[in-house]
Amino acid sequence: MVDNSHRAVTRRLMRLGRILRIFLERESASTSWISQDLGVNARTIQRDLKALKCAGIPVNEEKKGLYRLDKNLLKDLEVFDDAELALIVALKDLVSHLGRPFERAADGLLGRICDYTACRPVYIKVKSDVPLSGKTMSRIIKAIQGGRQISFYYEGRSSHGVTAEPYRIAYFDGVWYLVARDTNDRIIKKYVLSNMSDIRVLRAASRGMPKDLDETLEGSVNIWFSGERTMEVLIEVDAAWAHYFQRRWILPLQEICETRDDGSILVRFFACSLEEIMMCLKPWLPHVRVISPPEVAGQVLEDFRTWVAWQGETWNC
Repeated sequence: MVDNSHRAVTRRLMRLGRILRIFLERESASTSWISQDLGVNARTIQRDLKALKCAGIPVNEEKKGLYRLDKNLLKDLEVFDDAELALIVALKDLVSHLGRPFERAADGLLGRICDYTACRPVYIKVKSDVPLSGKTMSRIIKAIQGGRQISFYYEGRSSHGVTAEPYRIAYFDGVWYLVARDTNDRIIKKYVLSNMSDIRVLRAASRGMPKDLDETLEGSVNIWFSGERTMEVLIEVDAAWAHYFQRRWILPLQEICETRDDGSILVRFFACSLEEIMMCLKPWLPHVRVISPPEVAGQVLEDFRTWVAWQGETWNC
């Protein structure tokens, strides 16, 4: 009897892993299609989908019987096989019943698994100060899925309480952010997840995410985006570093306009704000220079002069 029970649990866990794999590989799937693919009845699949949701996996019903995994909220699981996905689901479900100490331990464990997959042929290092499966993120995901507002306390330059409409969780430069609209001034803002506490899902409904937000996020290389990308910038990259820009997309909406005989290149990109431009260019100084617009070139030069003067103060000490 014990062996039969053990086998039943094993079969279910493996089935949950295979269901999650289906959603990672497909845009959507119906309960009837999944049941036929896995060879079990539709009612069993419905129970499995409910178990995935209870474990914090963002599988949503688009219409009756048709489900989709929100890959904007849960990414980068494709590297795991079915058995590993099943273990992730089982661990997330188990710790939800054991209390906060076990949740913290599980969060740390999953974080280390994501950070140190040295035995895999593809290595991606994600330095996150907030575990992907943490309680903070789970509550925010629940609010986004349910179209609900949230309230939280935010620690920053001026710590304060916030009520917001949450839209997306985003990862840039080693930090997890919440992209949300502040209900006080109706401005879309970015909040560092590790600075958020006392998060509560409210009954009040969100008014709906801007239609172009996903497109904006897709075209962003850092968190300094805001509104439409209407600022066109033309830069020159020297020959020694041009290959970095030729090899991959570094700047938002980047386009290589010209490759010169000496190996240098002209690159055009579009930004939302001066802050985004400066954050994009500063890591590449002194190997890039701004051709246009002149006000951006002037700002880069002014900042660089300030930095040189600051270094001089240090050397004169």
